[in-house]
Amino acid sequence: MLISIMSSPLAGYLDDWTDEALCGWMEQPSPPEYIVKEVKKRAIFCNNALPVDSKASSDKSLNVLKNSGIKIYNIIFSDEIKEELTKLVPIDSSEGYINLFKNYELAYVQDQISCSFNIKKASYDKNYEGTIQNREIANGSIYFKGTNVTFDGQWKMGGLSKDPKYFNEEVDIKLTNMGYLVGKMAYFNDLVEEGEAPKKPLFIALSTHPNSKALNYKIDPKWISAEIWINIGTSEGGVLSVFNCRDRKQIEKENKSKEKLKTEFELVNLLYSKDEVSNLLSIDYLDGIFESDRTPEDSKKLHDDELHKAHISGMIEINQLDKNFTLWSLASTRESEEYTVLVLITNEFEIEPLKDYAKPSIEHCGKLPGWWWDKLSFVISTTDIDLAKKQKCYFDFFANNADEKANILYKAILSASPSIVSYLKSSVDR
Repeated sequence: MLISIMSSPLAGYLDDWTDEALCGWMEQPSPPEYIVKEVKKRAIFCNNALPVDSKASSDKSLNVLKNSGIKIYNIIFSDEIKEELTKLVPIDSSEGYINLFKNYELAYVQDQISCSFNIKKASYDKNYEGTIQNREIANGSIYFKGTNVTFDGQWKMGGLSKDPKYFNEEVDIKLTNMGYLVGKMAYFNDLVEEGEAPKKPLFIALSTHPNSKALNYKIDPKWISAEIWINIGTSEGGVLSVFNCRDRKQIEKENKSKEKLKTEFELVNLLYSKDEVSNLLSIDYLDGIFESDRTPEDSKKLHDDELHKAHISGMIEINQLDKNFTLWSLASTRESEEYTVLVLITNEFEIEPLKDYAKPSIEHCGKLPGWWWDKLSFVISTTDIDLAKKQKCYFDFFANNADEKANILYKAILSASPSIVSYLKSSVDR
């Protein structure tokens, strides 16, 4: 009864104590038991009579060592020791294989399928079913051929995970007939910072999981995707996502298409620059700029897909040619998802040098958007390589068949065509 009466006020008394005061008592050779209990209750970590954040405790310990005059060296392992520390004990040929996959009916992929993959952590703190975190801890490619599943990937957890063998060699995974990945693999769950001691990977078993979304390898590869949930035996887990799948025929087709596009672009790269993402070809020929101090005169007669149509007059300046050119014409634009085109009429206001070559160039190279026998079209941008090749044909026609005056004027207008369209769009209603 007496102990109860004394301990209760004592506990209340310690409530007002700071963490620093408690850590000061913990430095004593034999701190009082009630002090020790209070420190444990608050989950305080004390170092040199001061409270330390538990997450930073290891860093604090290092600082203590450094301040004490003790020199710290990074641990360096020889290749032999590193191999011994990290090697995966192989499965004994046929017996091990049977034991590992004996409970599964394995899939057989007739034609090789190539997919991208990544691994992200999954946490169960807020959701017992698990929540996928945003940060990738591994990524790369995964290949399915026959009953074989191979990886070409990399871990992003530092330390030993940088060694590519953990995806190339230390993985024994198969695809089941139901579309799940099963087997064993090296798995790095902890991030190792530069200078920290290396950590061996976990060697975890993949099995069917209630959260997993199967990989339906029997449908069109482009629709294939999967989420394989990984249980690592803690409050954390991981998710291996498979996506962007293609079969061998698709890959060969894509490679041929890319090679063809590369070859064809070489034919037009004098005129165009290419956006590698969208494959948009945009005029990149000389540095022509159109300038005008006159308000364009709108044309009320709009036909078909004519846009921003107006009579314009101004000057084309090209520093690379050190020349200026007068431009006076009825101009309009043509636009679609595949192209933007400038169209100029050659006879109403007499672009004299071009007039006689409009019809012959059309007959030689073919029709461009907005074509007519007295008009010339300039393809400013396009995703259609054939349209860009036609524009190159017109360029070559004027270079090889027109007189010098017509040739240089054609080049000047082509160079300034993006600037002319910009002027029309800003000055003339659609």
